[in-house]
Amino acid sequence: MNKWWLIILLVAGLFVPATVEAATVDQQFEQQQPDTKEEPVTSAVSSVGTAIKLILSLVVVIGGFLVLVRWLNARTQGVKSAQHLTHLGGVPLGKDRSVQLVKLGEQVYVLGVGDSIQLLDRIDAEAMDEAALDAPTLNQSNSSAFLDTFKQQLAQIEEVRKKR
Repeated sequence: MNKWWLIILLVAGLFVPATVEAATVDQQFEQQQPDTKEEPVTSAVSSVGTAIKLILSLVVVIGGFLVLVRWLNARTQGVKSAQHLTHLGGVPLGKDRSVQLVKLGEQVYVLGVGDSIQLLDRIDAEAMDEAALDAPTLNQSNSSAFLDTFKQQLAQIEEVRKKR
């Protein structure tokens, strides 16, 4: 409900014409000529009116910005939930060097991260799940489960390289 009031105020503010007291340039010029007979009128009323206009304009601008931010957040919410990339874990190997497991779709990738990122191996997610079920991980922490899986994968890589 607040959003609709804010939009109505924003639209109404766009259609309110700026007030000009003189219709022509000559009338405007005549109004600017000081009359020596008239006493200067205090501008307290115009200052209050200007302050009210300033505050209302500020509320409309900030409200429009908040509505825009909420609208953009709602539009991008679906994009965030559609991501299929999951970080499974990593092991630091030294300064600025690590090995990371990343699941993308139905594949698990073993990545070497250093000055550049290199693909070390690809694993089916099903094989990874089966290996995780076979290993007794009930009493182990997540990091030790990762280390066990990592050791298994390193052993598989070594076997593949020996066959070459």
